[in-house]
Amino acid sequence: MLEIDPYKISQFRLPLDCTLRHAKATAASLAGLLEAGSGIEIDCASVEQADITFVQTLLAASRSCAARDLPFTLSSMSDVVASVFHRAGVTPPGTVPSELSGI
Repeated sequence: MLEIDPYKISQFRLPLDCTLRHAKATAASLAGLLEAGSGIEIDCASVEQADITFVQTLLAASRSCAARDLPFTLSSMSDVVASVFHRAGVTPPGTVPSELSGI
């Protein structure tokens, strides 16, 4: 049985391109962290391109963390990341609306 440590948080830095082209690789990396029983802090600072698959991938990861009672946060959200969530009509997981500048 996998023992989950709710205090273990893995850092994950997103690539520059978070579009459909790289969605499968990003999802696989996040799934690996979840399977290791780790919460996830995602660094979004370097994201220069993102689309709806990016939003879907992060929402799925957030829900998977919640189902395992693990922490999930987004940090250093670039304007691109804030914009793609805004266009999708979704509050980014692991944030509260007041944290979003310009939205």
